[in-house]
Amino acid sequence: MPASLRTLIERADRFVRSLENARREPDRWEGLCTLQALADITAGRIDQAEARLALAKTPPIVRISPDPPHVPADCRQPTAAELRQELDRVWAQVAPC
Repeated sequence: MPASLRTLIERADRFVRSLENARREPDRWEGLCTLQALADITAGRIDQAEARLALAKTPPIVRISPDPPHVPADCRQPTAAELRQELDRVWAQVAPC
């Protein structure tokens, strides 16, 4: 696995772990940006994944809307457990056996 992919997955892991440690659910923005980043990692879109991980950490006061860019308004908000599950799936898919 290229180091850049590993680094991105580790960043996503740290973010999800911070939610888990704080015992809180991600807000809609955080959850959807993180899911998009994980999808970009899986597809090998490193630059997009990095940008979406940065967006996930955008403070609420700076956000231009309740939803991240390019996300349908009817998209369901993921939970921390769902983010962990998707992150584990990405690790398994991207990491060599």
